[in-house]
This record gives sequence, C-alpha cells and structure tokens, in this order.
Amino acid sequence: MEGFFLIIIVLLAWFWYAGAQAHDQAVLAARRACERNGQQLLDQTVLLERMRPRRGRDGQMRLRREYSFEFSTGGELRNQGVVVLFGGRVVDLHLNLPDGTLYDNH
Repeated sequence: MEGFFLIIIVLLAWFWYAGAQAHDQAVLAARRACERNGQQLLDQTVLLERMRPRRGRDGQMRLRREYSFEFSTGGELRNQGVVVLFGGRVVDLHLNLPDGTLYDNH
C-alpha cells in the first residue's frame, strides 16, 4: 500500500513540475509576442484557462493548455491574448487588438 501512495506522490509532483514549466513557457511566449508587436504584457503573467488531454498526430496523449493574458499598447486599454501549448510546445498565440486579431508567428 505504501508503494501505491509513493507512486501517487511522484505523479502529482511530476504533474506540478510539468505545469510550472508550461506556465513559464507560456509567459515567455506571451512576453516575446508582445515585444515583437510593440505591446506591453500587463502583470507579467498568464492565467491557465483550460487544460485537457488530446491525441497528437502520432497518436500519443498530451495535455493541451490554453492560457490567457492581458496586454496594452500604451497602458490605457487592456486587450486579451491567448497562448496555447500542446505537449510542451507553443502551437498558437494571438493578440486580440481593437482593430482585429493578430496571430503571432512564435
């Protein structure tokens, strides 16, 4: 029975560590996209909005994490952005600007 609990603890630690790594990667991607497009990442953070398992093209199950963040051109108006990670890679990133959505080539 102790072995079972140890496995659960190890899995939970791995899940937490992978989530922290994904969060850091999402923050970095959002910050770089804002810098490239003349925007300012507000609060210097992202918020996990959705996480779910999905199959990749190779048939492997991976987590798809969707993060939101806020950015601004001059500090007055807050705009929304989204960064999506799939299996530890950024697969989508866009900035919702008042004059249209800008998809960033990460």
